[in-house]
Amino acid sequence: MDQKLAAALVEDDAGMHADDRRTCWTHQCWAEDCADDPMHTRPSALY
Repeated sequence: MDQKLAAALVEDDAGMHADDRRTCWTHQCWAEDCADDPMHTRPSALY
């Protein structure tokens, strides 16, 4: 993980509203890198 991503994760975890996050809490990556993941697009399909 690069330092820029690590810093963004810490900043986003410090109380940022979920709609405003730039990072994915679940996957620990940039939000756009996993935006199409079924966990995000169809969470009910996982259960």
